[in-house]
Amino acid sequence: MLTTMTSPYFSGFEHSAAQICRFLQTHQTFTLLLSGGSIVHHQAEDANRFRNWLLNHQIEDVRESFRKNYSAYNLMSA
Repeated sequence: MLTTMTSPYFSGFEHSAAQICRFLQTHQTFTLLLSGGSIVHHQAEDANRFRNWLLNHQIEDVRESFRKNYSAYNLMSA
């Protein structure tokens, strides 16, 4: 079953998008911070599709946020 990008649940992942605060991806493994403070790991069969589902639900990618904030900080301190 293919998950649509707007579905609140991703096939094979037990948590809804509304429960996820942010994520960090390493290859096909995702580390996700849930709204209750729990951290879960998910090994995605299709990492690109899972990542796109997360981004479609506007869930923060920690690595991208760090890059943007770090770059902005360097520009401001120059």
